Amino acid sequence: MPPTTKSLLNVPPELVLEVTDHLPLDGVLALKLTHSRLDEILALDARRWNTTLSDCARLAIRTYLSPSTPKASHSRCILCKSVYPISLFKSSSSPACMPIMPTNDNQHADIVELPSRVCSWHVGRLARVVRTEPGGRNEWVSHTEEICMHCGDIQAWAKCYCKCESCSFRVVTTYTRYLNNDREYRGFRFWRDTSIIETPNPTQGGDGQLWVRETCSDSGASNQNLVINLPVNFES
Repeated sequence: MPPTTKSLLNVPPELVLEVTDHLPLDGVLALKLTHSRLDEILALDARRWNTTLSDCARLAIRTYLSPSTPKASHSRCILCKSVYPISLFKSSSSPACMPIMPTNDNQHADIVELPSRVCSWHVGRLARVVRTEPGGRNEWVSHTEEICMHCGDIQAWAKCYCKCESCSFRVVTTYTRYLNNDREYRGFRFWRDTSIIETPNPTQGGDGQLWVRETCSDSGASNQNLVINLPVNFES
């Protein structure tokens, strides 16, 4: 009996070749490396190698063809294009987050969710402030939006027009601070209260209630900074 599961492996070779005619060279190579049958069908012919490759395509090809065993303790950030220790690919390593004290159960705990292969230096890309009128909205909320993996722009905030064929768009959780005054939001750091058990939300990552600790100016004569904690509410 013919297979009932539809997949690219069931597609006739001539159709696979027709589809991959529309892929850049690094995309063909990535597909070729996913399965032995696709490896047999797809050829990296001279016509493709003679095309001018973008820097992103060259980097992707080097990544796909590099051995997987050396430097297992490091990875390359898809946005920075730089290599960092694996620990820097957790948001708890970001200056914008307050790390959870490690225990036997949460040694790899995360604060906010980062896209795969994006380092913690980019947590700030996921947050923005929107100023409202006095007495208006004043809170932190999170949404899911698309991010361009070439330039790092959140498309709902500043739509880019990148023409790189090697970099994709991914869905990420973003954080917006609606601010109705000039006293709050002088500095902020995300943190999680793991003592609060909430309904799991796969888009937010981590465990427990997500909060933001803000530094605020004191309107009194003491001229000191104050600290407030605000919860982050997810909006679909």
